Amino acid sequence: MNGLGLGYLNDNNGSLNTTNGSSKLIPNFQKGISLSNPSTWYNLKYTQLSLGYSSYSASIDGQSLFNGYSNISNAIWIIPIKSKAALGLCIEPYTEQRLSIQDNDTSYVDAFDRTIKTVKSIEQYGGLLKLRLGTSYAVKNNLGFGLAIDLLFGSSRKSESMFFDASSVVQSYQNRYSGLLGELFFNYKISDYIFIFSSLSKAINPVDVLITDRFIFDDVNLNGYHDPFDFPSIDSVDANPEIRLKDIHSPLSYSFGLQTIIKENKSIGIEYFGYLDEAGKVGIIEAGLNDYILNSNHIDLSFTRFPKDLSTQIFDKFIFRTGAIFKDYSLSNNANNIREFGCRIGLGFKFKNVGNQIDLNLYLGNRNHFNNYDNEFIKQLQVSISLADRWFVKRRQK
Repeated sequence: MNGLGLGYLNDNNGSLNTTNGSSKLIPNFQKGISLSNPSTWYNLKYTQLSLGYSSYSASIDGQSLFNGYSNISNAIWIIPIKSKAALGLCIEPYTEQRLSIQDNDTSYVDAFDRTIKTVKSIEQYGGLLKLRLGTSYAVKNNLGFGLAIDLLFGSSRKSESMFFDASSVVQSYQNRYSGLLGELFFNYKISDYIFIFSSLSKAINPVDVLITDRFIFDDVNLNGYHDPFDFPSIDSVDANPEIRLKDIHSPLSYSFGLQTIIKENKSIGIEYFGYLDEAGKVGIIEAGLNDYILNSNHIDLSFTRFPKDLSTQIFDKFIFRTGAIFKDYSLSNNANNIREFGCRIGLGFKFKNVGNQIDLNLYLGNRNHFNNYDNEFIKQLQVSISLADRWFVKRRQK
């Protein structure tokens, strides 16, 4: 997944964020509030600052293949305005590229009265960040809208190497990305117990990429970087002219959610998230794998137990989340889909009257690929802390 097109899209993660699990629209952070759904932000009583951290690992049965990393999963700051509107700022990863491939076929070349062994390899890393500016407004007591503008930016690097007995020849590239997406959110309260949610996302400015083709060099010290110890000297060569490719990523997506409140503080929900189409030309960039995700479908089933605000018992301050997930990915150049089944469990603890929270989420998934590999097993652990307080309140005069 890290080598397809732009890399591992954040929406494809087992858990989008700790506070909402794998749900995008349905409120699981607090009752009536989803940090990833701007149309619910005006329900916050206090300004909210949340920071999440994620650890991810994936392995394939029967193969010596492992992928694992950890990073900041999201940081979000939301300011509610008199329970009628809200403004928010969020930054989180949009794609991840962490790929290292070595050719299993070793070639031998007879030269200079000796046999030289050669091995090919590819390394690719980097990705895009998403800076989101969001707002929401309550049109009526049972109707709310939200709008988000997402600025995409970042870079990735790729190195193609040919290893010899004592050195390697390396060709490296750098890609710099920029783009702008827009997303409209909607929520409607049918009754005190039934809520519906939806969203529609479209590229305002499709993602462009600026490709820098570096000079081929002999990596004498085998560190993968062009430094003064290598040949030719880094100061004596220039990069080739930069190439700009336009409209490489132009997604159109939509999602729907339905939530039902059972009893006072428990809810069940179902959510569907899908890409209508990838209208961009991802295939024209030099990716790690010669394919990319054309469209996808996600279905999420969730159960949430919210805390009881008026209770003084310690157990009633905990938030419990669980759910099951099904995902289906269609590739551009391969007729076989990638399918994923997973389950998640999460626990949160609410403390102080303003609604501070600590959340922990675990996701376990099994992914079937289009190739001959056995099943891929996925583990993801996330933790976050959310702090709330009164901001922008005038001080009383003495």
